[in-house]
Order: sequence, then structure tokens, then C-alpha cells
Amino acid sequence: MSDRKSPEPRLPFTMHRRGFLTAAGATLMATAAGTWGGRTAAAAEPQPRGAAPAGAAPSFPPTQTELQPGSPAGVQALLAYDADADPNAPYMRSHVQRARRIDLPASTQANPRLSPRPQVLVLNPFYDQLQEDMHAIQDTRYGFDRYPYITRFAQYQDYVCGWNGAQNVPNTAYVDAAHRNGALALGIVFQPYFSPAPGADTDFIAKDSKGNYLVGDKLVDLAAYFGYDGYFLNIEGMTITRGQADDLAAMFESMHARAHAKGMPDFYLQVYDALWTDGSGEYENRFDEHNAGWIVPGREVDSMFINYAWPQNFPQQGWTHPEEDYVAPSVALAEQRGLDPFQTLFFGLDIGEENDGVHANAVDYYAEQVIPLNGERPPVASLALFVQTDRTIQRTRAELGSQASDLAALQEAVHIADRRFWSGKAENPAVPATPVHPTVEQVLSPDWVPQYGIANFITERSVVGTLPFTTRFNTGQGDRFFLRGAQAGKRVWYSLSIQDVLPTWQWWTRDLDGKTGAEGLLHVDYDQSVAYDGGSSLRLSGPLSQGGGTEVRLFKTAIDADRPVVVSLLVRDGSPGSTGLLRVGVSYADAPDRTVWLTARGRRADEGGWRRLEFEAAPRHGGLITAVSVGVVAPSDSGAPLGDCSVYVGELRIAAPGAAQRPSVPTGLRVDASAPSAGGSGLTVGLRWRSASEGVWYYDLRTVGASPQWLGRISGDAYVLDAIVPGTRVALVAVAPDGTESEPAVVTVR
Repeated sequence: MSDRKSPEPRLPFTMHRRGFLTAAGATLMATAAGTWGGRTAAAAEPQPRGAAPAGAAPSFPPTQTELQPGSPAGVQALLAYDADADPNAPYMRSHVQRARRIDLPASTQANPRLSPRPQVLVLNPFYDQLQEDMHAIQDTRYGFDRYPYITRFAQYQDYVCGWNGAQNVPNTAYVDAAHRNGALALGIVFQPYFSPAPGADTDFIAKDSKGNYLVGDKLVDLAAYFGYDGYFLNIEGMTITRGQADDLAAMFESMHARAHAKGMPDFYLQVYDALWTDGSGEYENRFDEHNAGWIVPGREVDSMFINYAWPQNFPQQGWTHPEEDYVAPSVALAEQRGLDPFQTLFFGLDIGEENDGVHANAVDYYAEQVIPLNGERPPVASLALFVQTDRTIQRTRAELGSQASDLAALQEAVHIADRRFWSGKAENPAVPATPVHPTVEQVLSPDWVPQYGIANFITERSVVGTLPFTTRFNTGQGDRFFLRGAQAGKRVWYSLSIQDVLPTWQWWTRDLDGKTGAEGLLHVDYDQSVAYDGGSSLRLSGPLSQGGGTEVRLFKTAIDADRPVVVSLLVRDGSPGSTGLLRVGVSYADAPDRTVWLTARGRRADEGGWRRLEFEAAPRHGGLITAVSVGVVAPSDSGAPLGDCSVYVGELRIAAPGAAQRPSVPTGLRVDASAPSAGGSGLTVGLRWRSASEGVWYYDLRTVGASPQWLGRISGDAYVLDAIVPGTRVALVAVAPDGTESEPAVVTVR
């Protein structure tokens, strides 16, 4: 996705989009072996990048095979690809079903003035490395000894695309995370090959003797096999014939029909605004008569990513249209054609290049033309965000300067920057942004400090509507791994595949009178030094005044209150007696801004320094619980200064009363393949089993023994272990949605 010609930025920490595209496509060029436009014939190659010989053991970390149809060879490799012959394929499938998002009145939102209609599509590199000299791991599903960028804000994303070398088969890790949070996950078709002489060779729109579109059928079959939901179609910088354009539209229609026949009702296609329906390669920067014909939701293309030069007063050379409004006519045309502009028009914001001296800060300067700040006026359409992760890392490195070489300092700074991008400058989504009216020169400057966050425009989403619901605040990475409060793994690890559903609001804090953003509130964040299960916990810390306290509104919910509901916490003291100050509160639909603090039902015995606190919400006929909070409430009669408070929350569980249902012992556990580890120590082992159709949250792999060591976790039916000593006994445990564990199945690695 590239602009027309513009001056190259002068700053070392910035990358021009065309340069970035070249870098993003560098790995895919091993497959395409042609120009980035995909129009140069390539030398034949024996197999697509990432594939291994049939019958081989899977790699560790397992990686996704790249199958871009960007050249004649790329098209042939895609069509020839056989998942049954790819040893990595079974380990790269997503089995996480897309969660249903809840639908609540605006009064339950952090900002009730915001409309829930606008949507967000993100095109982001996943597993970006924080330091430039780190080995790239973007094609891997999980692994060790790396600490990549992993966002914690799926609640503002509706369509998720991975800009990792522009993968057409997406990294399954982000597919799992997207589905767990109710979003669609898309692959990317990047610069497909169209034959200069239509019909002369096998290209993107080639048909078989029966008139079936070969590549279109294959793309649908890949999505069905690997478990994702469709494609973002990046076709730019090329002109095709009218006949090829007509074939392309027919292929899109056939893809939808094939997907629906395969039981994929949510199959989705989005096209980039760089190709007219007559085949002309033109950026329109709007929805008009030249490109509108692509959009036939559910049949051809479902939506369009409007190229970046749509705003009024767009300050880039070659694109300026000072007085012309491209947004209103686009929305009007969509409505004339019977389309919902919130579902079909995504106006692109180039986050990756902002504030480089050439490109303005996109969120601060442009977003209001589509979605007014703080809900001050009605919105008109949706937004698409391009490579926000890259820019967050680049900006943070530049701000830290020489301190960026300190990985721990860089990690913390990047997470703060990420939170400000999503939750707003106050790092609290319930605090409205203060309007600013910068000049063009200010928002172009590398010195500009972003003022707005996505939460100032977009409502938070949530999937917490059915019981039981459990989170351990596992962000998908950690310095070590914990089981039942004890360290069970010493290595740094990452796996977006097992990121929990994280708090809806990060961090909506208020005092006990309900005042948001009051002075003297406790600090809230994830902590990787201590966890009950996984790699992190939630920590509340800071000075606590007598009679004071802090409420942290964590999750937006839609939980039936007709029956009793039990909310339990696993907690641990960070300072003496701090867990005794913890409370749980709920809000109801009839007064969503008021918190009802629950009475503790009981405490359970300590486990590895952790104790369980239980709180019960009594039945409320016709009631609906719309939020769950935790709070620290200081005693008002201590007679002495309280000092600093520190408390860890390792788990939050919302469930109906009664005994938990233990999952059945997993069946079918076997060693599928093994080979000497590439690291030279032990074996790389692929394990397979039969996954339960319901009642299982995830599967854990551990060593057998009194102090089991964690080996891996997945919501699926296959996993790759590395550096396993022959003779090791491996236990597979099924874990229910409330955290209850099955008895283990055991296999011995040979």
C-alpha cells in the first residue's frame, strides 16, 4: 500500500511506506521471485517458503508457509500446496471459535456519547521485535527467548490483518487472539500476478476446464483449513484489462459461494482503493463511480480500504485537495447504493509514517473527519489503521534515545505508548480527550506528542456474556511461566495464541464516590514478576490514604442476574495485609454507573502464597450485570498512616454457584513426528490428540512429576515441543473454562 511520490523522510527511525513495503515483501519475494508488483516472471522453485519435505518433523518454532500468488511461480506454488504434505500445517491451524460480542446500551460505555457503529480494521505486523538487531519471528506461532511486541487491546479491533511480509495465510497466533475477542481475522493477498497476455499462463484469475477459479477456490480452502475468515486484497500499482477486472469480480463472487458452502457464513473480503472496476490502476481516495462496483457485501467484496489521501487539507505533495470533501460524497454514494457506510467504508489512517516531517499525525489530525472526537457529533463511517505497531516502536525508541538499548526499559515504554494509543493520553478510556487544534506544521513535526487515543473515537467491545468466564491476566508473553502460583518454566516465552481475554477498560480507575481520574488513585498494570497461571498478573499499587480507595472497572459484561453469580479472585499480598482490603463490585443495567460492592462469601486456603476470595451477587429478577470491578478500600479507623499498598490479582472468575465440571481425560495423545532439535539438544517433537468439541478452554503440556514443568499450551489438537530428552514423559491436561483441570493423558517421547 503506497502513496504517490513524496519526499523521503529524513529521520533515521522512520520508514517510508514504499520502503516499508519492500521490507515487508522481502520475505515473500523468496516465493514471488519477481518485482514487488508481481508482474515479472520468476524462476521456478521447488516449494514455497516455509514448507518442509513431506514426512519431515515440524519445525520449532512452528511457522506458517508463505503462499503469495505474486508471480507465475507463486501462483503455481499456491495451487500445488498440499497441507497434508506440510509437516507444519497441523500445528498452525486455529481451532478457536469466534466469540460472540455483547450488545449493551451506550450508558454502559466508558464514554456514553460514542456511537458503537464505527468499526476498526487493523493492518499490523505481529510479533514485531522491539530492538532492530533481534531475529525476526513474525511467521512463528509461539516460542522462547524472545520478547516481541504483543498488543493488549483487541477490544478496539473488529478486523485483524497481519502485515508480516503480507502473509496470505495469516499467523495463527493472531487468528486465535482475534477470535477469542470476537473479531474477524484476515489473510492478505499482496500484489497478485495478472498475466500481461490474458490466458497465456496461469495467473491469479485462471480457470479450470469447468470455469472454476483455481486460485479463488484455493484461497477459500486455505481459510477453511487454517481457521481464518477471509482476505484483505492489496492490488495496486498495476492496470489490468476490463476482461480481467470482470473475471476478478466473478472470482470474488465464487469465493463467497464456496465459503458459504463450506459453512463459513462470516467469510469476508476487503479491497484496497487502488483499482477501478474497469481495471485501471488508480487511487481514488474516496468511494465513487470508478470503484463502487466492487462492493456487493456477501457476494463480491464486503468493504473498501479508502486510500490515505481522503482528508480535506491533506498536506502531502501531489495529493492536496484543500477545499474538497471526499468523505461526505463517499458516504452519500454508499447510502444511495443501499450500503451501510459503517460496514463498507474504512477510511485509511497511515500510522506507520506519521510525524516524520512529511506525514501528519493521522489520529490527531484526520480521524475527526470520519468520527468526531469524544462523540461530539454523529460519526459517518469506519476507520482502518496501517502499521500502528511499527510506529509505536519507532517513536518509543527515538524518545528513549540511548536508553532504548535497555530491553526492560524499552518494553515498559512501548507498553505505555501502546496504552496511550488505544486508551488515550490519560491512559484511561473514560477520560475524554482535550480537543487540540494544531497547525499542519505541528502535526507533521517529529516533536509532536500524540494527544488522542482510539478510545476517544471508538467504543470498547466485550465478549463477557456467558458463564463461566475466567482470566488470569495472561498477556501472551512472560519472563517465566507459572502454574498454580509456582514457577514452572524459567525461559522467556511468547504466544499470542494463549493470551487471555484482557480487561475491557485499561485502565478505568475512579475513587469510591465514582469520580473518574481522581487524584491519589492506585496505579494499575500487568506485572510479570508474579503470576498464578501464565506469565503475568494484575497489580494494584501505590500510597493508600485512610478511608480512601480505588475502584478499577475491569470488564464490560452482559451477565444474567436472575440467578446468583459468584465472582472469585485469586490474590496475593505485595504488602502485608493488602489482600484484606480487596473488594469486588458489580454494576447493573438500570444504574450502570453505580457500583454495588459485594460481601465476601469466604476465603479458601492459601496455595503457593495465593488465596481465593469469593463474592456473591444475589439474584435480581430481570437484572443484567453490565460491569465487574475490583477495588481496594482502606479502613477509616486505622489510627495510623497506611503507607504503600501492593496487591496482585492472579485470576478473576465469574461463574454460577456449584461444583465445577471436570473435563474428561484427553484421548488420542500420540507422538506424531520427531527429529533431532535444530538447537542440537534433545528432540523436536510433534504431539497430536483428539480435541474435545466443547467444555475445554485449552490444553496444557507438562512434564510428569511432583513439580511439573510447563512445556506448552494451546486451544487445539497439536503442539510442537523442542529440546525434549528421549524418554521424557509428557502429560496432556484439559482445562475447562472455569480453570478446572482434567486428569492427565501421558505419552513417553522416544
